[in-house]
Amino acid sequence: MLGAMTNELLDRVKAQGYYLRPAERVALRAAQARPGLKSLIIEGPPGTGKTALGRAVAEALGASEVFVPCHHWLGDEDLFHAVDIGRVATRDLAHPGEAYRPGALTRALLASRKGAVVLVIDELDKAPERVDALLLEFLQQARVIDPWGRPVTGEPANLWVFITSNGLRPLSEPLLRRAFRLRQAFLPAGVEARLLREQTGAAPEAVRIVLGLGKAIRERGASSPSLQEMRNLLEDLEVADGPADAATLIEGWLVKEPEDLEAIGGRGGLEAAARRLVR
Repeated sequence: MLGAMTNELLDRVKAQGYYLRPAERVALRAAQARPGLKSLIIEGPPGTGKTALGRAVAEALGASEVFVPCHHWLGDEDLFHAVDIGRVATRDLAHPGEAYRPGALTRALLASRKGAVVLVIDELDKAPERVDALLLEFLQQARVIDPWGRPVTGEPANLWVFITSNGLRPLSEPLLRRAFRLRQAFLPAGVEARLLREQTGAAPEAVRIVLGLGKAIRERGASSPSLQEMRNLLEDLEVADGPADAATLIEGWLVKEPEDLEAIGGRGGLEAAARRLVR
């Protein structure tokens, strides 16, 4: 019975257009079988689909989604409870508890009382290391403490947590012990080509050219074009009236830094690729 349930989840994730790698299949099957909170730490370069996996699982489960974009000033208030400055300033309070609004972890716990919740903590490596420690009790006990020292709990079996990292800093060892760890790389070129053809209907030659540009930037540039960015480029080529338009689209979707332009042969390489795409 459990095997049927996990296979159904995998099928639903695939139906969202997400290509599941073998390791991801194992990770999701194991998480689905776990009776309590289900947590995964996904590490890898930008553009490999780390965040997309969490969102695909949320869609597959019909779950509520709580999204936390991490940054260097992320702290207790963002995660637990924050003072609602607007309500305090206007004195629009029926009782003291209304002076606070729930942070992301608290919202996830409260929502889990009603059904499935997917909490995506995105790019945790951008946050200070102390944030790792703030997550420990939540991941271990599925609870947080409110401003009056009372525990706030949810339904652990309804909680899925996806923590992503691009590797800007190592995540703490105590945090790593509390989740299944998954290393994510770019999909094989053949798989990316097939997905781009299926999703955009683009000609094989156009897909080959765009993939070649993306691969060159990933290997020699400063950024990592994602499959979604390459898909957007192929779809937008429909509006290109000539090579100049195609060059603008390539630069707009794939080139983020000067090193990216150099990786595809500079301005000359960009214009040559644009001519091939619209001939």
